[in-house]
Amino acid sequence: MKLSLTLVLGISTMASARIRNAKEKKDVVEFTAPHEVHQFEQVKYYDEPEWACSMDSVAGHVGCIKCWNPRDEGEDALIVEVKAMYKREELNIKDETVNKPRKHCIFPGRGYFWTCFNSNLVIEPDSDWLGELKDKPIYNSTGMEALPDQDGICYPGHMAADLPDNGATFV
Repeated sequence: MKLSLTLVLGISTMASARIRNAKEKKDVVEFTAPHEVHQFEQVKYYDEPEWACSMDSVAGHVGCIKCWNPRDEGEDALIVEVKAMYKREELNIKDETVNKPRKHCIFPGRGYFWTCFNSNLVIEPDSDWLGELKDKPIYNSTGMEALPDQDGICYPGHMAADLPDNGATFV
């Protein structure tokens, strides 16, 4: 808990300094906000050899791996699964039939998925560019939501490539 508080205060202080600098220099934006930052119990990368990752840190204090989808734009997303206690319907029940892990689709060129070890934080990339679509594997190959008896996939990559760029800057 002490480390998490230190991390939050450190990021807050750095962000305040950057905001002041950005106000002085209106064109300075280091990166735009991620979709979500939260604690996790377990992270599972599907198709592990397909991912590109590097060791990195947040604010120079938190050891993380930063992973991204190295495929070309228009190719399919990669999936990462996150188990998180805060998403459980019943906090004390560790039953995946009741509390299913969340799967996220990471598209080529659309940001990084960070997994930080000494704080158990994940940082999910911006997903605003998807508009009304979800970053979950709930679609079929035509881009329509899969039927309940079908296994869903991520929104097809060739269709995702045609979505407008929202101007997000990834860190």
